[in-house]
Parts: sequence; C-alpha cells; structure tokens
Amino acid sequence: MNLEPSQSLHRLGIDGYQRPKKTYTDPLQSADAIEEKLNGYIEVDENDVDNISPGSFVRYIKWDIGQNKERFVMGGIVMRVLPEYLIIKGKDNGTFSAQRYAFNKKGDKIHTTRFFKMLNNEEKLKIKLLEMKDKANEIITELENTIDKQASEIAELKEIIKKLKKK
Repeated sequence: MNLEPSQSLHRLGIDGYQRPKKTYTDPLQSADAIEEKLNGYIEVDENDVDNISPGSFVRYIKWDIGQNKERFVMGGIVMRVLPEYLIIKGKDNGTFSAQRYAFNKKGDKIHTTRFFKMLNNEEKLKIKLLEMKDKANEIITELENTIDKQASEIAELKEIIKKLKKK
C-alpha cells in the first residue's frame, strides 16, 4: 500500500491514543443502524477471512469482553491478514488490530469476529445478476405452472366437446 509522505501511519495505542468515553460507533449498536452501515457489504465466511485482499474495506462485529456482548465496529482498510487478527488502517491513518477471536480467561474461544467486506463493482454486478437469474427462474416456474393448468383445462374442454358432438 503506497502512502504519500504526509500520510504516515501510526499505531493507535502505541502512539498514546486514548479511547474517548463516547465514540462514533457507540450510537450505532442497534440492529437498524448496523444494517444501514452494512449496506453494500457482504459477510465474509470465517474460512475465507484469510482471502481478504489488502486494500479491501471491512467492517466487523467483535466480542466486547468488558460489556459481555457483541459490538459493531466501523473498521477501515485491511493492510494485512494474520491468523489471529487483521491489521486495519482507520481514520487519520491510525492502524489497529481487529482480533479474529475472543477468548475467556481459561483460553477457550468464545466468539468469532464477523467480518463484512465492501463489495466492489464486479461483486455488486454478480449479486445483481444472481438476483435477476433467481427472479427469472421464479417467473419461468410460474409460467410453466400456468401452462400445465391451461393444458389440463384444454384437455377437459376437448372431452366436453367430444361428448357434445356425440349427442
């Protein structure tokens, strides 16, 4: 990832970063707010996290050990994917790690972080194409059912016509 000289990276936490009492994401923890912020993103299967390309923009839902619940995080640009965490560049070129798993005090895995990757144009088009294909298949099935019903009705009407001709 190329950076302009004025865009030097700094590691949050090491550079003396102090988390504010209220952050931008604090009011974004409702299901509706999260859904809105994940519009245009697709969830990455746990087994595919290693395949997230550097430069991809991700958001994620992690386990907040202090509050003992899930917490939505706005994320940033993936710089590196490692087995236990992702290094992400966020606001003002600050970098931080997004842990892939949360563990209890015994060392047992208690949560797997859910990562959501921003869709690029090609991925958006593929999804739209699949949606259109599914809709077309639904319409084809409806039309086939209508044709079958009409064929049955035609057969019944032919039988009625035969009986009427015999009289």
